[in-house]
Amino acid sequence: MISMKILIIADIHGYSKKISKFFDKLIIDDVDLIICPGDFTDMFNTPPGFTQEDVAEMIIQKLLSFNKPLFCVPGNLDPYEILVIFDEYGVNLHNKVRIFKNLSFVGWGGAETPFRTNIEPTEEETKEALSNLEKQIKNDFVLVLHNPPKNTKLDKIESGQHVGSLEARKFIERKQPLLVISAHIHERQGVDYIGKTMIFYPGPFFEGNYGIVKIEEGKIKWEILNAKKQ
Repeated sequence: MISMKILIIADIHGYSKKISKFFDKLIIDDVDLIICPGDFTDMFNTPPGFTQEDVAEMIIQKLLSFNKPLFCVPGNLDPYEILVIFDEYGVNLHNKVRIFKNLSFVGWGGAETPFRTNIEPTEEETKEALSNLEKQIKNDFVLVLHNPPKNTKLDKIESGQHVGSLEARKFIERKQPLLVISAHIHERQGVDYIGKTMIFYPGPFFEGNYGIVKIEEGKIKWEILNAKKQ
């Protein structure tokens, strides 16, 4: 049976002294895998003299310094070039299926928004990508998204509108992954379910939030921690 402890760090939105302190407080001793579901950087807030690519590389290097396997998908605010950086460091999960400890991990990043951000796959592109990835899945799997599935607790913005991906939801309804890890809607941390599938978002790391998920014999336990309080 699968036994695994996953550390989830989402919505970092750049590198700073504050973020560096949060990284230093992470509890990672017995973690098997680190997953980052996007927005490593912020196209609206890049330090003078640095590019988004510079920031992304610094963050990935910091994450790899923990000497744990790392899987990443991009957020909508990340530059397209981040996929090249992911590939260079061997951490890319976007539009891929990767296997770790006999569990498949399926990744799809970016999110449609009204703001013309960098990585915004259409619903048709999401449908096509997930359909192609589906053919590669041979066993139980975890789906890693930046944009949460539509009509859940995790995709509801302050106005009450649900802004997640309908095609991602359809895929989850059909395939029932063991777990979905998402990001993007900062104020909606927590869990929800589509059928038997748990969807989990620990909240944004730029506020100190991160998550721990333990998978043991098909059962999932989750915890949201905050580096500010440690």
